[in-house]
Amino acid sequence: MAEKLEWDDAAKQRVDAAPFFVRKLIRHKVEKAAKQQGLSRITEELLDQVKQKQMDSQA
Repeated sequence: MAEKLEWDDAAKQRVDAAPFFVRKLIRHKVEKAAKQQGLSRITEELLDQVKQKQMDSQA
């Protein structure tokens, strides 16, 4: 597993479009999920997975 995670441009743009006060939290959650899954790249698909998991836990 790579030490430094790489972000797809589209995924980075989606996070950058979020309100500034939640960007750090989003990045933290997504990078943690990527590391747990053994991924080295952050994609929009991973963003969607993390978002869905967060929504499910709040339901």
